[in-house]
Amino acid sequence: MSKPTVTILTPTYNRAHTLPRVFESLQNQTYKDFEWLVIDDGSTDNTKELVEEFQKNADFKIRYYHQENQHKFLTFFRGIDLAEGKYFSPLDSDDALPKDSMEILVNTWQGIPDGQKIVFVSTLCEDQFGNLVGDRFPKDPLVCSIFDMRYKFKVKGDKWGMGKTEIYKKMKLDLEDLAGKGFIPEGVFQFQFDKLGLHYCINQVTRIYFRDKEDEQSLANQFYDDKNAFGLAENYKAFLNTYHSRFFSNPITLIRNVGGYLKFSVIDKRSFGTTIRELNSPLMKTLASIFYPIFKIIN
Repeated sequence: MSKPTVTILTPTYNRAHTLPRVFESLQNQTYKDFEWLVIDDGSTDNTKELVEEFQKNADFKIRYYHQENQHKFLTFFRGIDLAEGKYFSPLDSDDALPKDSMEILVNTWQGIPDGQKIVFVSTLCEDQFGNLVGDRFPKDPLVCSIFDMRYKFKVKGDKWGMGKTEIYKKMKLDLEDLAGKGFIPEGVFQFQFDKLGLHYCINQVTRIYFRDKEDEQSLANQFYDDKNAFGLAENYKAFLNTYHSRFFSNPITLIRNVGGYLKFSVIDKRSFGTTIRELNSPLMKTLASIFYPIFKIIN
């Protein structure tokens, strides 16, 4: 059997109540050369039985894996290892896609010249009420880094899209060090995109983001909790180690991220030596050393 063009990965944990709308949106896609990779991160509900029913009725390939709970971040990278498609899209267990999403993304990828060094096609999101989530891009297409998208062009809010699987596989992370540490933000790996190439941004909606505000499982509702201090410190550290060379053009942005790194490092009870040593840039080490005592006192 030939490999699919696209792998869509959904890590899931006790989301049997939202997975049917994900499946329905995939079943309605106008482009069907994709596989749906569902990794069940230790669910205790009827997720397994539900996905087995999906497999019986789907007109696309579904692969299901169950594992002991490891949290979304590690599950995501297991999905990358298992992915068979040339392109890769992560799709949360509570989202859905407009029917032409895969067609838009694959057609866009196929129209991009190889010489542009594109690593990801980025698109817009809407909520379930049809409201745009975040900003539109200032032009279409916009070819830029993630950093410039956010801080030069001031584009805010959720974006979604499709990357090359081979690019994800090039990302360097110490997954053993991150195991068992709870929630890890996606920025820990997403910032690495800017080391590998550029984003190709288009003003088309390819993801429906459901605002399930009452859902206790939604990480969006508890992102900055102190219980996530380890992951948040790792996220700020990844930012600083990726973008430290931008300090003189964006000093306020870098200083704010130094502050975030120190705040959550202290909450995570990291020693001063560990906190400073894990920064790659001498300048970031110096700034962190200066401000560390302040955050130690206030936290």
